Amino acid sequence: PNHGTKLFHDTCPCFGPNQIGECAHKEYPTAEEIEAREQEIAKRFTGTMLARSAIVEHLGGPWKKGMEGSSGVISCPVCGVDEALQFSRAGYNGHIHARCKTTDCVAWME
Repeated sequence: PNHGTKLFHDTCPCFGPNQIGECAHKEYPTAEEIEAREQEIAKRFTGTMLARSAIVEHLGGPWKKGMEGSSGVISCPVCGVDEALQFSRAGYNGHIHARCKTTDCVAWME
């Protein structure tokens, strides 16, 4: 039962209260747009993993309990720019935060 509260689809004109989805203004991405987006996501994931591996290697290997935190900058293996990948690795849990200075390159927080 609804108990007097409106559900999201009840307020969305493209779906309506019966969730039939009939609206002249609704649009869905094309198969090509979906494929392009999936390729972009895969490219970004691969870049992040490549950059993270370079940082771990630069720091001498995987984090182990009791290690001190560290930070620095290395050449970015994704875009190839020297001294562009800034990073820090927490001593508490080994999580890495990093960002490349190059626009639209890698950036993440664990």
